[in-house]
Amino acid sequence: MKIQIEWLSDYSDCGTCGGNYADGARVTIDGVTIEKLYLEPAAHCHSGTHYDREDVFKRILEHLGHEVEM
Repeated sequence: MKIQIEWLSDYSDCGTCGGNYADGARVTIDGVTIEKLYLEPAAHCHSGTHYDREDVFKRILEHLGHEVEM
């Protein structure tokens, strides 16, 4: 089994609160992109979407059938 992680990032520039960043990932297993592991980042002043590396690895392990407790 080969797991590929493509790290993604997004940037938003707001005139009021400045620049905002968000990270995410697209995970491919054995050449197939897993839709629920396409974690698209969205940088916004409020209510952006961000996935840190811990989030990504946890979701991969859960997808593979492991229970993860932190």
